Amino acid sequence: MYPKNAYNQYKAVQVTTTDRGRLLLMMYEGAIKFLRQAKAGLEEQDIAKFCRFLCKGQAIITELMNTLDHEKGGDIARDLDRLYDFMLFYLTEANLHRDAKKVEKVVELLNTIYSAYREIILERPTAELEAEEAAQKAGQQAVQKGLGIAL
Repeated sequence: MYPKNAYNQYKAVQVTTTDRGRLLLMMYEGAIKFLRQAKAGLEEQDIAKFCRFLCKGQAIITELMNTLDHEKGGDIARDLDRLYDFMLFYLTEANLHRDAKKVEKVVELLNTIYSAYREIILERPTAELEAEEAAQKAGQQAVQKGLGIAL
């Protein structure tokens, strides 16, 4: 029971000490991971697994869509909104027809956007990245000390 609780606390600290750019990357990574697991569920004929992970992937895409700032984002936000809408529609079709290829197509689209964001976000000045990494390390150490365990 304690190791799982420690892991959950570690993840909570990681999310609360991560900047918005890194958090965005984490969301894309999660959506991609869940949709790959959904696809694997289909390939294994495990419909419960497929549905569980498909829903998680759709939830992240919906959150990405809901957090778009159309005022500041302009055309990019509008285009991303349309793309997310397409992804959700395509995943609904994948669910309806149990089509792993449609899930894979959405994963490819997410990977393309993720790669572009990753390149932009990780090109920030080195000092800023080092400060963020130090904050994350401090958060990890706080969790370790508070729980008296090593992760």
